[in-house]
Amino acid sequence: MPKTKTQLEKIKSERKDQILLAGLKVFCEKGYEGAKVEDIVARAGCSHGLFYHYFRNKKEIFDELLHFSGKDSISVIENFFTDDTISYEQRLRKFLSHNFDLVYRDENFSYYFYFFISRWFLKANADGEPIAAEKRPLPRLLTEFFKSAQASGEFSTKHSPQECCALLHCIIQGNSLNTVLLSAPKKKLPYPSIDFIIDIFKK
Repeated sequence: MPKTKTQLEKIKSERKDQILLAGLKVFCEKGYEGAKVEDIVARAGCSHGLFYHYFRNKKEIFDELLHFSGKDSISVIENFFTDDTISYEQRLRKFLSHNFDLVYRDENFSYYFYFFISRWFLKANADGEPIAAEKRPLPRLLTEFFKSAQASGEFSTKHSPQECCALLHCIIQGNSLNTVLLSAPKKKLPYPSIDFIIDIFKK
């Protein structure tokens, strides 16, 4: 029985998404420069012809991934850090627990999170041009969070809010990279100690 127009559109969309996801994983594992169309084709399990039906080159995949700005993810993160009904420690604890649970439970999420967390903190683009602060909402959000947490007396002032922001970035980016490189949760990686992480900012 011939497929309907709706069914055909769904198949096309799923095939394109399959190639995009393959591209995402290859970019995370090999970097943009190291990634090749052959790698993406092999990861997607498709033919070169199908790849070129949707994309002219790897740059088009990379650009399309970037156009998915991650605004929804930023909104979710913002909700954790701006919830003034709980303490600053509880906000950070809830965020870390939520993030680690997703990263360890959903392999695809770990790739997406690593891809975007790496770019949310970039200060310059590939050409070396500075990225405007308004296009870097997560560093601004976290810096304000640590500034307020320190002012309240909950967190130590030993390090500046900017340094705390950079440290938290390293922790969550490194954890997501760990799951990417070792294909968690298949390897059953040890769960990070949230108490230990929070103590870093409280001491």
